[in-house]
Amino acid sequence: MVLSRQLRAVFFGTVLVVAAFSTGIDLLFFLLYLLAILLVATRWYARRGLRGLRAGYHVRNPRSQVGESLEAVYRIDNDTRLNKPWVEVSNDSTLPTALPGRVIGIRARGSRQWLAKVRLSRRGTYRLGALRVRTGDPFGLFTSEMVVGRPTWIVVFPKVFSLPHWRLPPSPVDGSTPSRRRYEAATPLVATVRPYVYGDAINRIHWLSSVRHGELYVKEFDLEQAADLWLLLDLDRTAHAGPVETGSVETAVSAAASIAIHTLAENRAVGITVSSRRQQQITPDRGTRVEQKILHLLANVQADGSTPLAEVLVGTLPQLRRGMTLSIVTGSTDREWVRALAAMRRRGIATIVVLLDRFSFADIDDDESRAELAAVRHALAEYGVAHHLVRSGDDLSTVLGRPAMGARAPAIRERSRA
Repeated sequence: MVLSRQLRAVFFGTVLVVAAFSTGIDLLFFLLYLLAILLVATRWYARRGLRGLRAGYHVRNPRSQVGESLEAVYRIDNDTRLNKPWVEVSNDSTLPTALPGRVIGIRARGSRQWLAKVRLSRRGTYRLGALRVRTGDPFGLFTSEMVVGRPTWIVVFPKVFSLPHWRLPPSPVDGSTPSRRRYEAATPLVATVRPYVYGDAINRIHWLSSVRHGELYVKEFDLEQAADLWLLLDLDRTAHAGPVETGSVETAVSAAASIAIHTLAENRAVGITVSSRRQQQITPDRGTRVEQKILHLLANVQADGSTPLAEVLVGTLPQLRRGMTLSIVTGSTDREWVRALAAMRRRGIATIVVLLDRFSFADIDDDESRAELAAVRHALAEYGVAHHLVRSGDDLSTVLGRPAMGARAPAIRERSRA
Protein backbone atom coordinates (compact mmCIF):
# COMPACT_ATOMS: atom_id res chain seq x y z
CA MET A 1 0.00 0.00 0.00
CA VAL A 2 2.81 2.42 0.93
CA LEU A 3 4.74 1.55 -2.22
CA SER A 4 1.63 2.12 -4.32
CA ARG A 5 1.18 5.59 -2.84
CA GLN A 6 4.84 6.40 -3.40
CA LEU A 7 4.57 5.35 -7.04
CA ARG A 8 1.54 7.56 -7.47
CA ALA A 9 3.42 10.50 -5.94
CA VAL A 10 6.40 9.89 -8.25
CA PHE A 11 4.13 9.62 -11.27
CA PHE A 12 2.26 12.78 -10.33
CA GLY A 13 5.54 14.64 -9.72
CA THR A 14 6.95 13.51 -13.08
CA VAL A 15 3.82 14.74 -14.86
CA LEU A 16 4.07 18.09 -13.05
CA VAL A 17 7.74 18.51 -14.00
CA VAL A 18 7.10 17.78 -17.68
CA ALA A 19 4.00 19.97 -17.79
CA ALA A 20 5.57 22.88 -15.87
CA PHE A 21 8.72 23.08 -17.99
CA SER A 22 6.81 22.48 -21.22
CA THR A 23 4.20 25.18 -20.69
CA GLY A 24 5.84 27.58 -18.24
CA ILE A 25 2.57 28.05 -16.34
CA ASP A 26 3.19 29.51 -12.87
CA LEU A 27 0.46 27.43 -11.24
CA LEU A 28 2.14 24.23 -12.34
CA PHE A 29 5.47 25.38 -10.89
CA PHE A 30 3.67 26.26 -7.64
CA LEU A 31 2.15 22.77 -7.47
CA LEU A 32 5.54 21.24 -8.22
CA TYR A 33 7.24 23.16 -5.40
CA LEU A 34 4.37 22.33 -3.07
CA LEU A 35 4.70 18.61 -3.89
CA ALA A 36 8.46 18.73 -3.27
CA ILE A 37 8.00 20.44 0.11
CA LEU A 38 5.28 17.93 1.02
CA LEU A 39 7.51 14.96 0.19
CA VAL A 40 10.43 16.34 2.21
CA ALA A 41 8.19 17.21 5.17
CA THR A 42 6.45 13.85 5.27
CA ARG A 43 9.76 12.03 4.98
CA TRP A 44 11.16 14.05 7.88
CA TYR A 45 8.01 13.47 9.95
CA ALA A 46 8.11 9.71 9.37
CA ARG A 47 11.79 9.46 10.30
CA ARG A 48 11.23 11.35 13.55
CA GLY A 49 8.01 9.48 14.36
CA LEU A 50 9.77 6.78 16.41
CA ARG A 51 11.92 9.16 18.43
CA GLY A 52 11.05 9.16 22.09
CA LEU A 53 9.04 5.94 21.86
CA ARG A 54 9.71 3.04 24.24
CA ALA A 55 7.88 -0.25 23.78
CA GLY A 56 7.90 -3.77 25.14
CA TYR A 57 5.77 -6.76 26.04
CA HIS A 58 5.81 -9.73 28.38
CA VAL A 59 3.90 -13.00 28.37
CA ARG A 60 1.96 -13.74 31.53
CA ASN A 61 1.77 -17.51 31.04
CA PRO A 62 4.62 -18.85 28.89
CA ARG A 63 3.72 -22.34 30.16
CA SER A 64 0.10 -23.08 29.30
CA GLN A 65 -2.21 -25.94 28.38
CA VAL A 66 -4.27 -26.62 25.30
CA GLY A 67 -7.61 -24.86 25.66
CA GLU A 68 -6.24 -22.00 27.74
CA SER A 69 -5.60 -18.46 26.47
CA LEU A 70 -2.13 -17.07 26.00
CA GLU A 71 -1.96 -13.60 27.53
CA ALA A 72 0.60 -10.95 26.59
CA VAL A 73 0.77 -7.44 28.06
CA TYR A 74 1.97 -4.70 25.67
CA ARG A 75 3.14 -1.26 26.71
CA ILE A 76 4.33 1.75 24.74
CA ASP A 77 5.48 5.12 26.12
CA ASN A 78 5.83 8.48 24.38
CA ASP A 79 8.51 10.63 26.03
CA THR A 80 8.27 13.52 23.56
CA ARG A 81 6.14 16.68 23.64
CA LEU A 82 4.42 15.72 20.37
CA ASN A 83 1.41 13.50 19.93
CA LYS A 84 1.83 10.26 18.03
CA PRO A 85 -1.47 9.84 16.19
CA TRP A 86 -0.61 6.56 14.43
CA VAL A 87 1.59 3.81 15.85
CA GLU A 88 1.28 0.18 14.80
CA VAL A 89 2.46 -2.51 17.24
CA SER A 90 2.77 -6.19 16.31
CA ASN A 91 5.04 -9.20 16.54
CA ASP A 92 5.45 -12.33 14.46
CA SER A 93 4.94 -15.79 15.92
CA THR A 94 4.84 -19.46 14.97
CA LEU A 95 1.54 -19.97 16.82
CA PRO A 96 -1.31 -21.44 14.77
CA THR A 97 -3.19 -18.22 15.57
CA ALA A 98 -0.96 -15.18 16.03
CA LEU A 99 -1.39 -12.61 18.78
CA PRO A 100 -3.41 -9.68 17.41
CA GLY A 101 -1.57 -6.44 16.64
CA ARG A 102 -2.95 -2.98 17.29
CA VAL A 103 -2.85 0.53 15.85
CA ILE A 104 -3.01 3.20 18.54
CA GLY A 105 -2.49 6.89 19.14
CA ILE A 106 -0.39 8.18 22.04
CA ARG A 107 -0.57 11.59 23.61
CA ALA A 108 2.50 13.67 24.39
CA ARG A 109 4.24 12.38 27.54
CA GLY A 110 1.67 9.60 27.67
CA SER A 111 1.63 5.82 27.59
CA ARG A 112 -0.67 3.02 26.48
CA GLN A 113 -0.97 -0.51 27.82
CA TRP A 114 -3.25 -3.35 26.77
CA LEU A 115 -3.75 -7.10 27.04
CA ALA A 116 -3.74 -9.35 23.97
CA LYS A 117 -5.15 -12.87 24.13
CA VAL A 118 -5.20 -15.85 21.80
CA ARG A 119 -6.68 -19.29 22.45
CA LEU A 120 -4.17 -22.15 22.36
CA SER A 121 -5.53 -24.97 20.25
CA ARG A 122 -2.42 -27.06 19.63
CA ARG A 123 0.35 -28.25 21.91
CA GLY A 124 4.00 -27.63 21.07
CA THR A 125 6.83 -25.14 21.48
CA TYR A 126 6.32 -21.80 19.75
CA ARG A 127 8.30 -18.63 19.16
CA LEU A 128 7.02 -15.10 19.68
CA GLY A 129 9.19 -12.66 17.74
CA ALA A 130 10.57 -9.35 18.89
CA LEU A 131 8.15 -6.43 19.02
CA ARG A 132 7.76 -4.43 15.81
CA VAL A 133 6.74 -0.77 16.14
CA ARG A 134 5.85 1.11 12.96
CA THR A 135 4.67 4.62 12.26
CA GLY A 136 4.47 7.00 9.30
CA ASP A 137 3.34 10.33 7.95
CA PRO A 138 -0.34 11.40 7.82
CA PHE A 139 -0.50 10.74 4.07
CA GLY A 140 0.91 7.23 4.30
CA LEU A 141 3.77 7.92 1.91
CA PHE A 142 6.66 6.94 4.21
CA THR A 143 6.99 4.65 7.19
CA SER A 144 9.59 4.00 9.88
CA GLU A 145 9.96 0.77 11.82
CA MET A 146 11.96 -0.39 14.83
CA VAL A 147 12.38 -3.83 16.42
CA VAL A 148 12.37 -3.96 20.21
CA GLY A 149 13.37 -6.79 22.55
CA ARG A 150 14.15 -10.43 21.92
CA PRO A 151 12.08 -13.42 20.85
CA THR A 152 10.14 -15.28 23.55
CA TRP A 153 9.57 -19.02 23.62
CA ILE A 154 6.35 -20.49 24.98
CA VAL A 155 5.40 -24.11 25.60
CA VAL A 156 1.83 -25.36 25.22
CA PHE A 157 1.34 -28.51 27.28
CA PRO A 158 -1.32 -31.12 26.50
CA LYS A 159 -4.63 -30.69 28.25
CA VAL A 160 -4.57 -32.32 31.68
CA PHE A 161 -7.82 -33.74 33.03
CA SER A 162 -8.66 -34.22 36.68
CA LEU A 163 -8.86 -37.92 37.57
CA PRO A 164 -10.28 -38.04 41.10
CA HIS A 165 -11.45 -41.66 40.74
CA TRP A 166 -8.49 -43.08 38.80
CA ARG A 167 -6.81 -45.99 40.55
CA LEU A 168 -3.89 -48.16 39.60
CA PRO A 169 -4.26 -51.91 40.08
CA PRO A 170 -2.20 -53.43 42.90
CA SER A 171 0.92 -55.21 41.71
CA PRO A 172 0.93 -59.02 41.75
CA VAL A 173 4.13 -59.23 43.77
CA ASP A 174 3.90 -63.01 43.99
CA GLY A 175 3.54 -63.28 40.24
CA SER A 176 -0.10 -64.35 40.31
CA THR A 177 -2.55 -62.40 42.48
CA PRO A 178 -2.42 -59.02 44.18
CA SER A 179 -1.23 -59.26 47.75
CA ARG A 180 -3.49 -58.20 50.63
CA ARG A 181 -2.65 -57.26 54.20
CA ARG A 182 -4.95 -56.02 56.87
CA TYR A 183 -4.18 -52.44 57.74
CA GLU A 184 -5.42 -50.44 60.66
CA ALA A 185 -5.18 -47.07 58.93
CA ALA A 186 -7.92 -45.98 56.54
CA THR A 187 -7.25 -46.58 52.85
CA PRO A 188 -9.64 -46.69 49.88
CA LEU A 189 -9.51 -50.50 49.93
CA VAL A 190 -12.10 -52.03 52.29
CA ALA A 191 -11.35 -55.73 52.74
CA THR A 192 -13.85 -56.95 55.32
CA VAL A 193 -15.91 -56.04 58.39
CA ARG A 194 -15.66 -57.30 61.97
CA PRO A 195 -17.49 -56.73 65.28
CA TYR A 196 -16.76 -53.47 67.04
CA VAL A 197 -14.26 -53.59 69.93
CA TYR A 198 -13.41 -50.94 72.46
CA GLY A 199 -11.08 -48.34 70.99
CA ASP A 200 -12.26 -48.53 67.35
CA ALA A 201 -12.82 -45.14 65.72
CA ILE A 202 -16.41 -44.09 65.09
CA ASN A 203 -15.67 -43.24 61.45
CA ARG A 204 -14.73 -46.91 60.82
CA ILE A 205 -18.24 -48.16 61.58
CA HIS A 206 -19.97 -49.86 58.66
CA TRP A 207 -23.56 -48.88 59.31
CA LEU A 208 -25.27 -51.25 56.84
CA SER A 209 -23.65 -54.30 58.43
CA SER A 210 -24.37 -52.90 61.90
CA VAL A 211 -28.09 -52.56 61.10
CA ARG A 212 -28.19 -56.03 59.56
CA HIS A 213 -26.58 -57.73 62.60
CA GLY A 214 -28.09 -55.55 65.29
CA GLU A 215 -24.67 -54.60 66.69
CA LEU A 216 -21.80 -52.38 65.63
CA TYR A 217 -19.47 -53.60 62.90
CA VAL A 218 -16.33 -51.79 61.75
CA LYS A 219 -14.39 -51.88 58.49
CA GLU A 220 -10.95 -53.38 57.99
CA PHE A 221 -8.75 -52.09 55.20
CA ASP A 222 -6.17 -53.46 52.81
CA LEU A 223 -2.82 -51.75 52.55
CA GLU A 224 -2.80 -50.00 49.21
CA GLN A 225 0.52 -50.55 47.50
CA ALA A 226 2.14 -47.26 46.54
CA ALA A 227 3.86 -48.75 43.51
CA ASP A 228 5.85 -46.76 41.01
CA LEU A 229 4.20 -46.14 37.66
CA TRP A 230 5.77 -46.61 34.26
CA LEU A 231 3.80 -45.06 31.40
CA LEU A 232 4.18 -46.33 27.86
CA LEU A 233 2.74 -44.01 25.22
CA ASP A 234 2.45 -45.74 21.86
CA LEU A 235 2.90 -43.23 19.03
CA ASP A 236 3.23 -45.66 16.17
CA ARG A 237 1.67 -43.90 13.20
CA THR A 238 -0.42 -46.97 12.35
CA ALA A 239 -2.05 -46.91 15.81
CA HIS A 240 -3.67 -43.49 15.47
CA ALA A 241 -6.17 -41.72 13.25
CA GLY A 242 -8.17 -38.52 13.01
CA PRO A 243 -7.47 -34.82 12.42
CA VAL A 244 -4.55 -33.01 14.03
CA GLU A 245 -6.35 -31.20 16.85
CA THR A 246 -9.09 -33.74 17.62
CA GLY A 247 -7.50 -37.04 16.62
CA SER A 248 -6.55 -40.00 18.75
CA VAL A 249 -2.99 -38.70 19.15
CA GLU A 250 -4.10 -35.68 21.17
CA THR A 251 -6.39 -37.84 23.30
CA ALA A 252 -3.58 -40.33 23.93
CA VAL A 253 -1.13 -37.59 24.93
CA SER A 254 -3.71 -35.95 27.23
CA ALA A 255 -4.48 -39.31 28.84
CA ALA A 256 -0.78 -39.98 29.49
CA ALA A 257 -0.26 -36.48 30.92
CA SER A 258 -3.35 -36.73 33.15
CA ILE A 259 -2.34 -40.13 34.53
CA ALA A 260 1.21 -38.94 35.18
CA ILE A 261 0.14 -35.77 37.00
CA HIS A 262 -2.44 -37.61 39.09
CA THR A 263 0.04 -40.31 40.09
CA LEU A 264 2.74 -37.80 40.97
CA ALA A 265 0.23 -35.98 43.17
CA GLU A 266 -0.09 -39.23 45.14
CA ASN A 267 3.65 -39.08 45.84
CA ARG A 268 4.44 -41.99 43.56
CA ALA A 269 7.40 -42.14 41.21
CA VAL A 270 6.52 -41.93 37.52
CA GLY A 271 8.59 -42.84 34.48
CA ILE A 272 7.60 -42.79 30.83
CA THR A 273 8.55 -44.27 27.48
CA VAL A 274 7.34 -42.61 24.28
CA SER A 275 7.67 -44.68 21.13
CA SER A 276 7.66 -41.93 18.52
CA ARG A 277 10.13 -41.68 15.63
CA ARG A 278 12.91 -41.60 18.22
CA GLN A 279 12.11 -43.54 21.36
CA GLN A 280 12.34 -41.23 24.37
CA GLN A 281 12.42 -42.21 28.00
CA ILE A 282 12.32 -40.58 31.43
CA THR A 283 13.28 -42.73 34.41
CA PRO A 284 10.91 -42.88 37.41
CA ASP A 285 11.14 -40.01 39.87
CA ARG A 286 8.96 -37.90 42.14
CA GLY A 287 8.25 -34.19 42.43
CA THR A 288 7.68 -31.17 40.25
CA ARG A 289 10.95 -31.60 38.39
CA VAL A 290 9.93 -34.88 36.73
CA GLU A 291 6.43 -33.44 36.20
CA GLN A 292 7.87 -30.61 34.12
CA LYS A 293 10.12 -33.02 32.22
CA ILE A 294 7.17 -35.24 31.34
CA LEU A 295 4.98 -32.30 30.28
CA HIS A 296 7.74 -30.81 28.11
CA LEU A 297 8.27 -34.19 26.48
CA LEU A 298 4.56 -34.69 25.81
CA ALA A 299 4.19 -31.15 24.47
CA ASN A 300 6.32 -31.91 21.42
CA VAL A 301 5.87 -35.58 20.53
CA GLN A 302 4.03 -36.66 17.39
CA ALA A 303 2.64 -39.93 16.05
CA ASP A 304 5.57 -40.54 13.72
CA GLY A 305 6.86 -43.83 15.13
CA SER A 306 7.27 -47.05 13.18
CA THR A 307 8.16 -49.58 15.90
CA PRO A 308 5.36 -52.03 16.78
CA LEU A 309 4.15 -51.85 20.36
CA ALA A 310 5.15 -55.48 21.01
CA GLU A 311 8.80 -54.63 20.28
CA VAL A 312 8.65 -51.55 22.49
CA LEU A 313 7.26 -53.67 25.34
CA VAL A 314 10.08 -56.20 25.00
CA GLY A 315 12.62 -53.36 25.05
CA THR A 316 10.99 -51.75 28.10
CA LEU A 317 10.73 -54.95 30.13
CA PRO A 318 14.30 -54.81 31.55
CA GLN A 319 13.55 -51.34 32.96
CA LEU A 320 10.58 -52.56 35.02
CA ARG A 321 10.99 -53.77 38.59
CA ARG A 322 8.85 -56.14 40.61
CA GLY A 323 5.99 -54.26 42.24
CA MET A 324 5.77 -51.60 39.51
CA THR A 325 2.63 -50.81 37.55
CA LEU A 326 2.78 -50.46 33.78
CA SER A 327 0.16 -48.24 32.14
CA ILE A 328 -0.06 -48.45 28.35
CA VAL A 329 -1.81 -45.83 26.22
CA THR A 330 -2.34 -47.06 22.68
CA GLY A 331 -4.72 -47.29 19.77
CA SER A 332 -3.14 -50.45 18.35
CA THR A 333 -5.39 -53.42 17.57
CA ASP A 334 -2.48 -55.77 16.92
CA ARG A 335 -2.85 -58.61 19.43
CA GLU A 336 0.88 -59.39 19.50
CA TRP A 337 1.49 -56.73 22.15
CA VAL A 338 -1.26 -58.22 24.33
CA ARG A 339 0.58 -61.56 24.34
CA ALA A 340 3.73 -59.74 25.40
CA LEU A 341 1.94 -58.66 28.60
CA ALA A 342 1.95 -62.24 29.87
CA ALA A 343 5.59 -61.81 30.95
CA MET A 344 4.61 -58.80 33.09
CA ARG A 345 2.47 -60.79 35.51
CA ARG A 346 5.17 -63.43 35.92
CA ARG A 347 7.59 -60.66 36.91
CA GLY A 348 5.18 -59.21 39.48
CA ILE A 349 4.22 -56.17 37.39
CA ALA A 350 0.62 -54.95 37.26
CA THR A 351 -0.70 -53.71 33.93
CA ILE A 352 -3.53 -51.39 32.96
CA VAL A 353 -4.29 -50.29 29.40
CA VAL A 354 -5.95 -47.14 28.05
CA LEU A 355 -7.19 -48.42 24.70
CA LEU A 356 -8.24 -45.82 22.14
CA ASP A 357 -10.86 -46.70 19.55
CA ARG A 358 -8.93 -45.06 16.73
CA PHE A 359 -11.66 -45.90 14.23
CA SER A 360 -14.10 -43.59 16.03
CA PHE A 361 -11.66 -40.70 15.66
CA ALA A 362 -11.68 -41.23 11.89
CA ASP A 363 -15.48 -41.67 11.74
CA ILE A 364 -15.10 -45.30 10.64
CA ASP A 365 -17.82 -47.66 11.77
CA ASP A 366 -17.89 -50.92 9.84
CA ASP A 367 -17.81 -54.61 10.62
CA GLU A 368 -14.07 -54.94 10.09
CA SER A 369 -13.15 -52.14 12.49
CA ARG A 370 -15.58 -53.40 15.14
CA ALA A 371 -14.14 -56.91 14.78
CA GLU A 372 -10.55 -55.68 15.22
CA LEU A 373 -11.43 -53.71 18.34
CA ALA A 374 -13.44 -56.58 19.81
CA ALA A 375 -10.57 -59.02 19.18
CA VAL A 376 -8.00 -56.98 21.07
CA ARG A 377 -10.41 -56.40 23.96
CA HIS A 378 -11.12 -60.11 24.11
CA ALA A 379 -7.37 -60.81 24.21
CA LEU A 380 -6.96 -58.34 27.08
CA ALA A 381 -9.75 -60.06 28.99
CA GLU A 382 -8.24 -63.45 28.27
CA TYR A 383 -4.96 -62.40 29.86
CA GLY A 384 -6.74 -60.67 32.74
CA VAL A 385 -5.48 -57.19 31.82
CA ALA A 386 -7.64 -54.31 33.04
CA HIS A 387 -8.35 -51.67 30.43
CA HIS A 388 -10.32 -48.48 29.75
CA LEU A 389 -11.85 -47.92 26.32
CA VAL A 390 -11.77 -44.33 25.05
CA ARG A 391 -13.76 -43.22 22.02
CA SER A 392 -13.88 -39.93 20.15
CA GLY A 393 -15.68 -37.26 22.14
CA ASP A 394 -15.36 -39.05 25.48
CA ASP A 395 -14.50 -37.05 28.57
CA LEU A 396 -11.30 -38.53 30.00
CA SER A 397 -12.23 -37.60 33.56
CA THR A 398 -15.38 -39.70 33.28
CA VAL A 399 -14.00 -42.62 31.27
CA LEU A 400 -10.82 -43.08 33.30
CA GLY A 401 -12.78 -42.64 36.53
CA ARG A 402 -14.91 -45.71 35.90
CA PRO A 403 -13.78 -49.14 37.10
CA ALA A 404 -11.46 -50.65 34.53
CA MET A 405 -12.91 -53.43 32.42
CA GLY A 406 -11.40 -56.71 33.53
CA ALA A 407 -10.58 -55.33 37.01
CA ARG A 408 -12.19 -56.64 40.14
CA ALA A 409 -13.60 -53.99 42.39
CA PRO A 410 -12.87 -54.51 46.10
CA ALA A 411 -15.89 -55.95 47.88
CA ILE A 412 -16.93 -55.94 51.53
CA ARG A 413 -17.02 -59.46 52.92
CA GLU A 414 -18.56 -60.23 56.27
CA ARG A 415 -16.88 -62.64 58.61
CA SER A 416 -19.12 -65.00 60.52
CA ARG A 417 -19.12 -64.53 64.24
CA ALA A 418 -17.44 -67.17 66.25
